[in-house]
Amino acid sequence: MSAPKFPKPSEFAADTRVQLVEETGHYIFTDPSDGGEYEYDEAKGAWFPMWNESLVEQQQSIYGTEQDDDVVEEQESTKRKNKGLARKKENTSVYVSGLPLDTTDEEMVAFFSQCGTIMPDIVTNKPRVKLYRDASGELKGDALVTYYKAPSVQLAVDILDDSRFRPTNSTNIQVQEAKFENKAEHSGEADKTKRLRVDSKLVQKRLNQLERKLDWVDDAGEVADRHKRTVILKHMFTLKELEEDITMLLDLPEDVRAECEKLGKVTSVKVYDLSEDGVIAVKFKDELSAKACVQVCAL
Repeated sequence: MSAPKFPKPSEFAADTRVQLVEETGHYIFTDPSDGGEYEYDEAKGAWFPMWNESLVEQQQSIYGTEQDDDVVEEQESTKRKNKGLARKKENTSVYVSGLPLDTTDEEMVAFFSQCGTIMPDIVTNKPRVKLYRDASGELKGDALVTYYKAPSVQLAVDILDDSRFRPTNSTNIQVQEAKFENKAEHSGEADKTKRLRVDSKLVQKRLNQLERKLDWVDDAGEVADRHKRTVILKHMFTLKELEEDITMLLDLPEDVRAECEKLGKVTSVKVYDLSEDGVIAVKFKDELSAKACVQVCAL
């Protein structure tokens, strides 16, 4: 069977065989000849087959059930190859529960931006934060937050789970990695008509805007990057304590490094021994570890 003729990115918007899956932001191509689905990889500029269990079973039924060992082995080999081609998607979303029933989108963005950049919506360009509501339109106390980078998910789970959303709250929120069901397994072909069609040029524009924003931050200079990875700890000692025990200057850096290493790789620890505020600067290898340290110190 020959491969289908795939459309170019400039043709996505006009091609009825191409649809955008809003949850993932990826384009899906459906081959009308056999129902096979392919996902477009923007980084590689190519289409890749998607694993479809029901389609394989359907193809197997055409050949019947009485097959010799060579045919069965060949089919199993094809299955394994197809599974290998089906690339595992990185999850970039967290599910949040236990929120106050008057939570706003602005509060969610401010709180969860501590762990990374929140992905903007392709159409509205607003941060992708979804507060769930019941049938009457009232908030249910749970939400979905989608980040731009996958590492932000684990960071949010590590430092925001079981924390106070507001200082005045009496209960803590729960943050966990979002789990998505395969809707195709439950809804069948009817779900395909519900996929939102978005102009591919708009998608690319939004992604380019986000990349430029991140590049601007990254290219702001080595000094700015170093500051993002540095945490300033105050009131770690007093001048009187240093006068009474000079060995503290040797012990403090080691003790602070040992504690901070639990959150990430530490590259340097500097004690400002003349500081009246008892300042110690800790520089981490990456920004996520520094953010984790700030969050832990704030608890």
